[in-house]
Amino acid sequence: MPFIAPIVGAIAGAIGAVGSFISGLGIIGKVALGIGLNLAANALMRGKQPKPEPAGVQFNTQYGTDTPRQVACGLVGIAGHDCHVNTYGGDNKYLQWVFQLSDFPSDGLSRVAVNGEWVALDPADPDPEKGWKVTSGEYSGKLWIKFYDGTQTAADPNLVEEANPPDRWTANHIGVGITYVVVSGTYDAEKSLGMPEMFFEFRGARLYDWRKDSTVGGSGPHRWGQYSTYEFTENPAVMDYNYRRGFSWNGDMFCGMQMDPADLPLDKYTLAANICSESVNGEPRYRCSIMLDCMATHRDNIEALMKSCGGTVVNAVDGAWPIVGAAQPVLATITDDDLVVGEPVVFQKFRSMGELANSIAGTHPDPERLWSMVGYDTAISPAAIVVDRRTRDVPMDFPTVRSARQAKYLASIYLKENRLEATGEITLRPRWQTLKAGDWIRWNSARYGDRTFIAVETTLYSLDSRGPRNKRLVLQERSASIYDGVTPPAIVVPYPPGKPVYLHEVENFQLAPVTAGSGDKLMPAILATWNTITDVTVIGVDIRYWPTNDPANIILHPTTPADEENALLTAGVVSSTEFAVQTRLVTSPERPVSWSAPETITTLDQRYTDIYPIDIGQLQNDVKDLLNWLGGNDRTIWDEIERLNQLVSDQSAQNLEDKQDLRLEAGNLSASFTEKITLTVSATQAVAQRVEVLEAKVNDPATGLQATATVLSAVTARVSTAEGNIVANTEAITRLSSQVGDVSADALFRAETYTDWAGGWSSIGLQTRVSTSLSFAQAAVLLQSKSDGTARVALIAPQIVLANDVNGSIAFAPFVFQGNTAYMQNIKVQWADIVNANITWAQIQNAVINNLQVTNAMIANLAVDTLKIAGDAIHVTNNAYAAETVTVQQTGYSDVISLSLTVPASSLNVRIIFACITSNVNLAFLVDGTEITRFNGVSGGAIIPGNISNVQLEYVWLAPTAGAHTFTIR
Repeated sequence: MPFIAPIVGAIAGAIGAVGSFISGLGIIGKVALGIGLNLAANALMRGKQPKPEPAGVQFNTQYGTDTPRQVACGLVGIAGHDCHVNTYGGDNKYLQWVFQLSDFPSDGLSRVAVNGEWVALDPADPDPEKGWKVTSGEYSGKLWIKFYDGTQTAADPNLVEEANPPDRWTANHIGVGITYVVVSGTYDAEKSLGMPEMFFEFRGARLYDWRKDSTVGGSGPHRWGQYSTYEFTENPAVMDYNYRRGFSWNGDMFCGMQMDPADLPLDKYTLAANICSESVNGEPRYRCSIMLDCMATHRDNIEALMKSCGGTVVNAVDGAWPIVGAAQPVLATITDDDLVVGEPVVFQKFRSMGELANSIAGTHPDPERLWSMVGYDTAISPAAIVVDRRTRDVPMDFPTVRSARQAKYLASIYLKENRLEATGEITLRPRWQTLKAGDWIRWNSARYGDRTFIAVETTLYSLDSRGPRNKRLVLQERSASIYDGVTPPAIVVPYPPGKPVYLHEVENFQLAPVTAGSGDKLMPAILATWNTITDVTVIGVDIRYWPTNDPANIILHPTTPADEENALLTAGVVSSTEFAVQTRLVTSPERPVSWSAPETITTLDQRYTDIYPIDIGQLQNDVKDLLNWLGGNDRTIWDEIERLNQLVSDQSAQNLEDKQDLRLEAGNLSASFTEKITLTVSATQAVAQRVEVLEAKVNDPATGLQATATVLSAVTARVSTAEGNIVANTEAITRLSSQVGDVSADALFRAETYTDWAGGWSSIGLQTRVSTSLSFAQAAVLLQSKSDGTARVALIAPQIVLANDVNGSIAFAPFVFQGNTAYMQNIKVQWADIVNANITWAQIQNAVINNLQVTNAMIANLAVDTLKIAGDAIHVTNNAYAAETVTVQQTGYSDVISLSLTVPASSLNVRIIFACITSNVNLAFLVDGTEITRFNGVSGGAIIPGNISNVQLEYVWLAPTAGAHTFTIR
């Protein structure tokens, strides 16, 4: 069998290393783990210069004919083998360049880099002769890429057609089984200094996976020897199986071991392949990128495969298989009683210091960095450093591992394996003959301790004078903890040299729930902070936020200038609610910037306090002042003109005035326009004002009525430094009026702003009025805000309506105020804090109350048709009254009122209330024939008999005995 030679060689070497105690024994079976053990210790023993090994990336372009054949497996990156260059056309304007990538068919081309930069290809519209056009980078539109996957049956027609001379590329240059790329280019005078550097990323060989072959117990169409049924894979166990069976094309077995499939147990390979395929952090546990070297030793190729999956190889008489890096079940537990008496026991608890490592560091290829070898996160054992009293670093590269997570994970495995130092050699009784190399066993020894080991080597003794067939084991300490997961490192992709680095989101974005306001004007808010922005292209920060349970309710915060480092979010913020907050940079010049990932924060339980404690009298005065400010019945725009005239009369002021008058008359009709612009500057203030008057009039001789339409407008800007206080205010007033006879209508708009050292305010008002000699109607809208945090919106009208307009008609009016009454329909209140409620009459058609706690309720009229409390049970506490009401009305003075009452339980109290609505009445009150001389519930008590007038008296009989009782009033 083809695999016997390496096994015999391994056995011979092992015999020389084991020692003289077995040299004279008859050995009929020996199994050893040939590859994958103690990589860290071996690296330390070899020194700092590790030997070259097969890798998944080749950066240097190969030239010449004496290059080893290789098979690409997994995703690989390669500069390729430059095997043909041809120019043609006038002045050799056009270029053809052929790169061989693999000596075996491959799955497909992934990416192409030109001069160290990935370029975009246009596969949607390939050139029929040249292939895909390069559409980005410095060679955009000047290069084309054509990929041959190795299954081609004819030569490239364009290479044949343009060959110069013609016999350089003929129809026989098919490249059977060869994966290659044709790069076509056009001469560019600006780029004539040399050939571009090409680099290719492609998916390597499709491989046979027995798990997908229904003829050998799998499920699928895979068939050995039928390449069309194979699939692309990065599974190192599958690669190992295919390598051992061998790679052949067109009848040429040029790579691999050509082992018989019977010597590759599929059950053990399936276990290994499944472990490699397990998902860890969103990717397979183990992946491999490798260029299998057909000129290297089998050991080098297999060792590279095993290194990518933390695996070891079992070489046994019944076959060979891998054990990949994962915790294995303990198949046997042995004690000292299972050892053969008289056979030597070799136990070593510690390695030599020269074989120990406490940190492993190295590199691996990163496809996102053009397959450059980058460092993975160093695996370090702080506890081991303390024991060793110094660092003992081991360089270990993973050239076949393209995942940073996987590289760090493997380094952690090999470091932990190195610190499991115990080894042993023992001989077991015949009952343990079934143990094989690679099995995990537990040796619970009274002398050497309780440890778990992996059987590195097993030997079966032949029958001789010294005893029966015993089992000799070479052990290496093992633990499932070495395969514990590690945190995947963050992927950091540096910017290419020469490109500017812009800020794409605020740094160190933090949210905090706060309370905004002061005194009794408090409300919940969110404080957003971030680091100082140093990017000069950023001019501001946009913020948006929303309740997480209502994502459609997005609230936009005004843009925060770039020189500020925080923003206070108050609009729409409510108590005890989770909000999501995002930021986006505003840049100049503009560039694409996305919203950041949302951060969440829960606001404080800070209910809104009364921003304005409502004082009805003060409110009336405020509204009166606002109406006067707006114009009222007396004040007009001319008041503002007069104020300006008084300023202009200041003799020390400098004045500038411009005025124009236009007038046109025709019979009893006239129209006029007047504009006056005044500028004045004195020692303490400066004012600019413009006043316009538009007017149209008619005197109707038939009716004697006069009609007037007038538009008055004035705008004023003023600053003042009087009394050391800087004041700035602006004002705009527009008044529209029309009148016919004694019927008039007018509308007034006024806006004003005012600021000084102490603060500022702004007001906007709109007022409409219609009046006759008999009636008057007014509506006003007033908006006012001040720097002390107060603000007010006032709606003034006999009727105020909030309505829903649907398709031009009022569909619903949820709020109407009219006649000192507010009418509300279909009002939904999510949360209400009602301090005091006095409900004279309430009709609730359907009410569901989960928890009801009433401290003090005053209900004048309450009608309950059906009352069900706690399953038809009524429980009344010691202070409750009997559940029976008796109403008696008596008008005669000398009459005796007698009533009976049955008390159902002694825990109930009886309450009697009676009123006297006349004067000078002597009353006597008896309970079961006994006169009561003092009433409860009356301050100080009321003595009976006595003369009373117009009073209400109450008597409470605490916990009477159950049964019938008689109450008499006379």
